[in-house]
Amino acid sequence: MTEAQENSPEAFFAALRENFGETIRAGRSAEGVCDPRLIEVLAAQAAELFDRNAEIQSEGQPEPACCRGCAACCALQVAATAPEIFLAARFLRITASAFAAYGVDFTARVAAFNAKTRGLDQQARFASTMLCPFIINGACAIYAARTLACRGHVAFDRAACEAAARGEDVETPVSAAHKTVRVLVQGALQEALRERGLDGGAAEFLTGLERALTDPDAETRWLRGEQVFEDLRLDAGAD
Repeated sequence: MTEAQENSPEAFFAALRENFGETIRAGRSAEGVCDPRLIEVLAAQAAELFDRNAEIQSEGQPEPACCRGCAACCALQVAATAPEIFLAARFLRITASAFAAYGVDFTARVAAFNAKTRGLDQQARFASTMLCPFIINGACAIYAARTLACRGHVAFDRAACEAAARGEDVETPVSAAHKTVRVLVQGALQEALRERGLDGGAAEFLTGLERALTDPDAETRWLRGEQVFEDLRLDAGAD
C-alpha cells in the first residue's frame, strides 16, 4: 500500500470502523450482553475522534465564525446515531433538577418543538426559523453533549449565516474539512454498530431524543439489538 493509500479517506474510514469495533467488542460480555456504559464510551470516542481529526484537517483554514450567541444554523434538522441520542438523554436526566430551578423543562420543550415541526422536511424546517429547543439566549444548553452533526457544521461568515436564516438567497461558506471528518466518523460508527448486531441507523435527533426520554426501556432494547429508532430514520448526510 502506498503512502497516499494509507492516508486516503478510505483507509481513515477503515481505521475508524475498526476502532469503534474494538470498543464494541470490549463492551460486550461472553454471553453477548452489552454493558450500558458502552453508550457513553462510543459517544465520547466519536466526539474525541472528530475533534482531533477536524483540527488536523482544518489547519490553515480561516477562523470559524461560530461563537456563543450565534444560533443561525440551529433550525436545521439533525441526524444522529443511537449513542449520541442516548448520551443527550442521559445528560438531560442528570441536569434536569438544575434546569428546573430556572423553570426550564427540556423534556417538555422537546415534545412541544416536535409537535410543531412534525412532517417538515429539511428545507421547510429551516425556513420555519424555529430554533432548536436547547438554544437559550443564543447558546446551546447541551453543548457538552451535542451531536456530531452539530460539531461538524462550521461556518466562516456569521453575517451570511444570519442572512440565510432570514430567508435571503446568499452563499454561506462552511468548512468542508469539518463536514468530511464528521461524515467519516459518523459513517464508521454506523458500520461498526451494524457489523456487530446493533442498530447503526441515523435518526432525526429531536424526535429520537423525545423517545429516549419517554421510553424507559429504549436503551435496554437498543443494547439488545432492536431497531428502536427505525421509523425516525434520516439520511446520514443530513445536517
